[in-house]
Amino acid sequence: MTTNNICYLYSAETGIELIFCKDSTISYPLHNHVSVLTIGIILDGSLVLTVNKETKGYKQNETFVIYPYVPHSISTHNSYTLLSLCIDKNVIKNVDVNTIQKHIQLLLMQALNMEKVNNPVASNGIVDSRDLRPISTHTQLLGSLLAEINQYQILQLLNCLSKIGDFSNCQPQNHTPYIHDLKSQLELHPECKLTVEEMAQNVFLSKYHFIRSFKAEVGLTPHQFQIQNRIRKAQRLIREANTITKVALTTGFCDQSHFIKQFKKYVGLPPLAYKASFGIVPQNKSIPSGTHMFFSEFKEI
Repeated sequence: MTTNNICYLYSAETGIELIFCKDSTISYPLHNHVSVLTIGIILDGSLVLTVNKETKGYKQNETFVIYPYVPHSISTHNSYTLLSLCIDKNVIKNVDVNTIQKHIQLLLMQALNMEKVNNPVASNGIVDSRDLRPISTHTQLLGSLLAEINQYQILQLLNCLSKIGDFSNCQPQNHTPYIHDLKSQLELHPECKLTVEEMAQNVFLSKYHFIRSFKAEVGLTPHQFQIQNRIRKAQRLIREANTITKVALTTGFCDQSHFIKQFKKYVGLPPLAYKASFGIVPQNKSIPSGTHMFFSEFKEI
């Protein structure tokens, strides 16, 4: 059976998240990203990406872009190794491309030097055993994944960002007022106990006319949009939560087993596995002197 190795590394300072999937067989249902622009490159294998009902296959060294709010799904017949960058839409709007590219390179440097950050070298070049800290499975896997990336692939990914242009597609589409208001409510407070019937009643439409109108403008049904935003909120909460039950209840799920099922459907991992796969680069976290990674440290083609 194929092992789905996934690592997440989030930079609190830049609002950029790296996602590494190695030999993954995970497919993802129709969903959208309400807060991030996603660019990705296939490092090995292949996958099929459907964006706005247009389906295209991607193979090794090919890149793709997914804009905020654009419905998409991923399917696969074989395994794939994928590097994705999720960039906060506010960063895209307020920061120039060159600066974002520098942030990405820095984040890659921090990821590759994670072990050296955890085990700092003294000024005389000797590691003091008293300073050694345990290296997590997450850090080990992250390092092994990044070690497989070559210079060409990194350049492809950075160039993909340059080709996007003025990022005008990152802005949410204009919606009819009642759908705009409901969409905003479901993004900010997805845990609210609001059924589709109640949503329709609030805007004085029949249930089925409301569902058709919402899907025509948003690309997802109201229930799909509500569930995916509950799961997104759960991803944020689970990083610090002590119990899965608390996260499930906080995000509007009455049943823990239903929460786990939906979480795995949208994220690809069960909640506890996701928590173990996630890492954060704290603000102002510098790389120790002498451990900086230059572009030449990536594997050559």
